[in-house]
Amino acid sequence: MGLWYLVGQSISGRAYRSGLIVSFILVLAAFLMSTTLLAKSIRHSLKVGMERLGADIVVVPAGKEKETQTALLLGKPLSGAWMPEENVDRIVQVEGVAKVSPQLYLETLTGAACCSAWDMFMIAFEPETDFTVTPWLREKLNKPLGPHDVIGGDWVIVPEATGEIMIYGVKVNLAAKLEPTGLGLDQTMFLTFETTREIAKESVATAARPLEIPEGKISAVQVKVKKNYAIDEVAKRIMATVPGTYAFASLELTRAIHRQTEGLFRMLFLGLTVVWVLAVVLSGLVFSLMVNERRREIGLFRSIGANRKFIFKLFLTESSVLGIGGGLIGVVFAVVFIYLFRVYLMLSAEVPLLIPPLPSLLGFMLACLVIALILALPALLYPAIRASRIDPAVVMREG
Repeated sequence: MGLWYLVGQSISGRAYRSGLIVSFILVLAAFLMSTTLLAKSIRHSLKVGMERLGADIVVVPAGKEKETQTALLLGKPLSGAWMPEENVDRIVQVEGVAKVSPQLYLETLTGAACCSAWDMFMIAFEPETDFTVTPWLREKLNKPLGPHDVIGGDWVIVPEATGEIMIYGVKVNLAAKLEPTGLGLDQTMFLTFETTREIAKESVATAARPLEIPEGKISAVQVKVKKNYAIDEVAKRIMATVPGTYAFASLELTRAIHRQTEGLFRMLFLGLTVVWVLAVVLSGLVFSLMVNERRREIGLFRSIGANRKFIFKLFLTESSVLGIGGGLIGVVFAVVFIYLFRVYLMLSAEVPLLIPPLPSLLGFMLACLVIALILALPALLYPAIRASRIDPAVVMREG
């Protein structure tokens, strides 16, 4: 009889207790994977989102900074953020500023029959100066946006029922969709100033409440900082030079998310510690019971010539098979769970979330599986060591 045959017979013959051990390791691996995958997905989302945002600094009307950050991070519609258009010329003259581009922050009508997209955040940009969406258009779409053309985030779709997107009663064409970022940009619609003004003009006749854009007003200014200039210092200069504005660095969005998730991950890692202790203790207890049950079996093996090394290898292999099986199931379960419920997690926890690409994810899953097995190592080694130390003479006398 070979080692693997004996392992298979033992596991199948003690299905209930083997299932308990698999379950303990499964929960440990799933908790570890889900906790760390959430952290990695948030970091990945912020990295991709900041690259897509493109700006080093966003300048908004004072008092609207929190709402703007929430809109950019979570896609919550924002309106009523207005400041003088002249601020663009004033900001570009600030020392350290390389490029500027104005934007309008708008929202669709809530639940209105004239809008097939309800509660959507809309960002209007100026193609001549824009350095966020326009470079992507040149690379992917390879043509400028036409009249009533819009760009959608990853979540923006054309309703199947109507086959068209209506904004304030005006039909728009979804020319392209941005790649997912996990940020609010995924549920944001981008359109040019020209298209926005056309929609505002036509909405007077087509919408229950027309789209109103105050004359000579903008919502935000995207800023690129010159090389060798500190972004935070330039932001302070902008606020000192242009009263009534708040300039926040893109990194401030990252810091805001870190502050927001600090308590969440503290609780998750505390829970992980509790789960680890319980999994190791309970697995070790079940393994110990199995060793006690098999004392005569161990004595028989020793009496027919099996040495301590073989007994140690037998029990270690068995516990490792159960551990790897439970860990693998737990890791896969955690990934599937987070993938299926990622939208709910984003909205309920109010954090950006973007699952890393497959090659990175597979490597991450393997790393978590190895870590889970290392954490469970005390429970895996204990029964093997204990079984190998059983004296066959004592066991035979007990029988």
